[in-house]
Amino acid sequence: MSSDSGSVSVVVQRFRKCKLLIDELEYVEVGACEQNCSGLLAYISFASSTSISQVQQAATTLLNLPVLTTGLWGDSESSTLSVLSLAAEPTSLCSLVVVPQANLISKVKQQGKSIQYHGQINKEKGKELYDCFCDCIRAKLLEEQCSFASQELPQWYMERKAFIDRQNNNSQPACVSKLPELLFRVESKYSEWDDRGIPVKDLEGNELSKSQQKKLNKIYEAHCRRHQKWKESGGHTESSKEDCNDNVPKAEWDASLDPSFCRFVAGSFGKRQGLSFESDMGPFVVSTP
Repeated sequence: MSSDSGSVSVVVQRFRKCKLLIDELEYVEVGACEQNCSGLLAYISFASSTSISQVQQAATTLLNLPVLTTGLWGDSESSTLSVLSLAAEPTSLCSLVVVPQANLISKVKQQGKSIQYHGQINKEKGKELYDCFCDCIRAKLLEEQCSFASQELPQWYMERKAFIDRQNNNSQPACVSKLPELLFRVESKYSEWDDRGIPVKDLEGNELSKSQQKKLNKIYEAHCRRHQKWKESGGHTESSKEDCNDNVPKAEWDASLDPSFCRFVAGSFGKRQGLSFESDMGPFVVSTP
């Protein structure tokens, strides 16, 4: 599975039971060798051109992909289900394991004699997108979990979501002390800026529309006025402390996600992935040491 532009690559494998090394310290095990257990193992990688919206789309696609079965593949009794559909089955145990795997972004050359990795994302940006992908998975699982149980979403989640939405729409005021030329220096959203630091091209290299540029200019000018006022006050204004709250509200995933709904495990980015799993659903039977 990959996005239309090939910016996000994902390889999936069904399993009954899976064990993954976390932070090179301890193994986490999910699932069991029973007919009511089914899980999805997903290897994921990002290209250098990957955008946040493509990451979000990939997370949604992964959760909606109808490839899981509780019985054996092709037994005429087990229908294929997505992670979200299986999680909502009261008698089934559902798991999702995500493993970062940079080498999925590569090209085989010279009839297999050479492999090129030119399109890979750099490590810092890759971690940012991987964290975003995992948070998108957690968010959708939490929304589905609360909907299934007829519960309201946690207050921290609503506040965090609103904060991120404002940031993505450029409606969240930046810290008043931030230099204007750094206001839009977000490499996960833009690829080129003018001499003032205002974006002129999006992450894919497409020029921003006139309406987008006009909106960004308006935000830039308003920030310049606030920043200048802050400087003239010696860096002490009544609202400066509040304005500088650029931090995303803390996530409380562990306390809110119910493992009995769906057990989600995210592999450690940039570290060794010790992995073993068992699968008997077919069409291939797999058992790794």
